[in-house]
Formats: sequence, C-alpha cells, structure tokens
Amino acid sequence: MNDDFERTRRYRYEAPDGRAALVLTSPVHPSASDRRPGLAHWRDLTVDPALAGLEPGRPYPRQAEIETAADPDGDRRPALPARLLPVAPAWHPRLPLLAGLALDERTSSAYLWTADHDAGTVRTYLQVAAATGLTALGPSGSTPLTWLGDGRIALLTAADVPRTPPSEEAHEWRPIAFEATGPAFVSFEPGEEALLSLAGTVVTVVDTADGTAHALTPPLLVRQLAGTEEGGLFLEHAHPAAGTPDRHGLRWTRSCVHRDGGRLVPAPATAGEEGRTAPHGPRSAGEGRPDGDLVPGNMTRHDIDTGFGQGRLTVVPRGDGSWLLWIRALREGEQPSPGIPAFLAGARHGVAILDLPLYWPDDAVPKLIHHQVTGAVARAVALLTEARRGAVVVGGHSFGATLALYALAHLETLAGAIAHSGCYNRTLTPTGFHYERRTLWAATDMYREFSALEFATRLTRPVLLVHGAEDRNTATPSDQAVELYRAVVATGGQARLVLLPDEGHTFRSREAMRTIVEEHHDWLERC
Repeated sequence: MNDDFERTRRYRYEAPDGRAALVLTSPVHPSASDRRPGLAHWRDLTVDPALAGLEPGRPYPRQAEIETAADPDGDRRPALPARLLPVAPAWHPRLPLLAGLALDERTSSAYLWTADHDAGTVRTYLQVAAATGLTALGPSGSTPLTWLGDGRIALLTAADVPRTPPSEEAHEWRPIAFEATGPAFVSFEPGEEALLSLAGTVVTVVDTADGTAHALTPPLLVRQLAGTEEGGLFLEHAHPAAGTPDRHGLRWTRSCVHRDGGRLVPAPATAGEEGRTAPHGPRSAGEGRPDGDLVPGNMTRHDIDTGFGQGRLTVVPRGDGSWLLWIRALREGEQPSPGIPAFLAGARHGVAILDLPLYWPDDAVPKLIHHQVTGAVARAVALLTEARRGAVVVGGHSFGATLALYALAHLETLAGAIAHSGCYNRTLTPTGFHYERRTLWAATDMYREFSALEFATRLTRPVLLVHGAEDRNTATPSDQAVELYRAVVATGGQARLVLLPDEGHTFRSREAMRTIVEEHHDWLERC
C-alpha cells in the first residue's frame, strides 16, 4: 500500500504586491510524536498555554523559504528560523519586509522574527514572548501580528493572567449551590475567565530597531488583529455582553485602538471588511482542497434523489471484495467536498461517499427522516452492487456515524457498519443536535429514534466503533463509544471498539490514519 499519510503540501503566503512569497512545506498528517506536551482543554478547544493560544491547526512546516521574482535561483534567500509556527506572516505594505513567529525550543514559547527578502537578512526578537491567541478562530488568513509604519510591529503577547491559587479557605467544608429560573439551558462548562488564563493575550507594539516593546491593551481573547487605513489597530475579541454566542459559547465584538495605546473604542460598522488592511492567507500549491482530502482519478459520481433534494454518491472502485459506503451528513447550504478523506483514499477496498443533505424542518417527525435516510442508502447500495458484486458495509463520522448505524438497523442489505466519533445516546444532549433544534422534552421521539443505544437490539450485524480517546466535543466523549460497544455485545451482537490515544473528535496523526486503514480493511474482510 502506498503510504499516503507521509504526503507533504506546500503553502504559499504571497506578498500583496506579488514580489515575494513565503513557502511552507508541511506534512498533511503530523506524527503523533509531534504533539506538544502540556496541552490544555477549554470546552472543545485545545489550547497550548506556552503559546497563549490554540493548538496550531496545521502541522509545523518541515521546510520554509522565501521566493522572490528578483532572485529566482535563491542565491540571496534569507535563512529563516528552523521552527516556524504555521501561522500567516505579516507583509510590510511598502518595504521588502515580512514578519512571522517561530518556536523557541528551549522555552517552548514563540518569538518574533523579521526578514528583508531583498537584502537576504533575518532578525529575531527572542526577548518578546509572542502568542497566537485565538486567531485560529478568525477569518481565513488571520495572523497574530501586523506592521504599523516602517519600524513597528503589533503582535499578541502572553497576558499575565495567573490561575487563582488554591487558598486555605478552599480546604474548608462549604456547600456548593446553584440557582436558576427558566426557561433557559444550564451549562456547567468552564467560563471565559478560565480560557483567559490559558489564552489571554495583550496587543503589544515592538520597535524593530531596538526591540523595545510596550503594551496597548488589557488582557483579551483575540481572534483577529489587523491594521487600519488610519494607522491604528482593528481587533475582534471576546466580550461577555456582545451578540450571539458562537458554537464554542464565545461572544465577539470589534474594537479599534490607537497605535500608541489608549482605550478600546467600538469599531465602525465597516471595520474588518473595508477599513483595515486585509490579511493575506495561504494559497496551496495543490488544488486548494481541504487538508487531508484526496481526489482519486478514477472517481465516478451519481445523483441520489432524497425526495427533498439531491444527494451525491462518489464511487472509487478498488479490488473485487466488499464496499464501504461512507455517509457524510451535510448541513443546510453546505456543499460536498470535491475529495474524499485520506483514510478512505488510502483504502484497499472499494469506497463510496454518500453526501446526504436532509430535509429536517422544525416540526420533523421520525418517519420523514427515516424515508430520506433509508431511501438514499438503499439507492446507493443498489448502484454499488450493480457496478460490482460484493457486501456493502456502511460507515460515517460524528452525525454520519449515527446515520450509518440507523441505516444498518433498518436495511437488511447492509453487511455491517463502521462508526467514528459518534453520539449514541441523544438523551445526553437534550438541548439539540445537528439538524434538530428542539429539546428532548419537545421532541422525545426524535431523540430516541436517533440514539443508537435505543436500537442496539437491531444492530445484529458487525459494528466497528472508532473513537479518539481525547474527544473533547461535548456531545461525543469517548464514553459514548464505550457504552454502545457494551450495549451491542450485551444484546447479542458483534462489536469491536478501537480507542485512538491522543486523538480528538477528528483524527490527525499519521499513526491514527494508518490504524484506521488497517482496521477498516480487516473489518470489511470479516463482514
């Protein structure tokens, strides 16, 4: 088998004037051994306290270089720091300069570097402990630093927000009481102050001539930092009194601050769209498809009518054995990915992806969803067996796992199932799930219908459950897979449970991908 999980990808961060580009070559899938120690978790976010920010979304680059039109052979390319952080650089608006962040291996913290790509020189500022903040949650191409004038750079630095040490009073016995008046949803998840202690940052300005730094803001949770046309700074940061919470429970507001400091003022309505210097995001040297997805050359596609819309079946024929029919549940308005996940593209068996949009109105009843799911899966099975004889095993990830198990429970034409990172007891998510926005008490039948624990007695063909041992998604802790495994076995079924160390809701490491490929292959051979 070709080891697709050793693949690398090149990312180009181009200067606004097109004269230069920072090119990073990174593995698509990092090794599990590359995972930095000391990571912390806040709700479903993974935080690196040493960077005062989220764990980088991309693997650390193996190689980094600056390409320029004036120096095509690379004779004067500056030697960049060895351990660049996978964040977008900041390009000077007029001079041949860029700035970025690198990792100090001795302290595990980040530091600022600048490069002159005409002169071929690099300068580092190890005395400034830089941070990434929450810029990974910002718009595509967001960067935790920006140029201010010719010789000043604004960046995020770690805020001094120590965790409250335990006091002597904490050892005294005292009751813990909560009180609330509904209707409202009560959550016991950690509050914003806990995230501030892990990823709180201060906007700081560094003078590139002498390396001096001075802070502009109090500690904030920042997801976007950019310069404005007026020479100030635009910030998007968390504020408990702002707008509607996002899926992490954070509320965001927009502010501006003068380049020399002062109080934060509300940003104009156009700030962040027109009134600031737009960050320049990466451009992949490939087709621009999502990380980890592949586009095999022998794919065929078929439309699947759900009765309310069009699903799509993408078929990649391989071998002469079983098929794996993988369900991807599409949200409203979501478009199917042009590729297929790497762990399926690297398979040694036939694979088909069913991109399945569901019509799920506010007053949906189980029968409405039942016909869409079973009808689409049945048509997909018919197309696969018509193309080549072989058993069909259904699978999916997250809510796709729920749909795969549901299909197995209701269609005798399926030989088994593979479920990744699913929620199998919907009573533990009583305030809504995926398409369903009603509560458990308002739509009890829907919750029971899509809880695999409720129909475990109907899972009479083999079920493989794969789950990240560190899944921090509040709906899908690894206990969900453990309990369904026990339920299937207890009711007389056959099940296998595979827990992947250090993996979260989605799987990233090469080791995990290889394990999944082998587990899938062995399971299809047995079904």
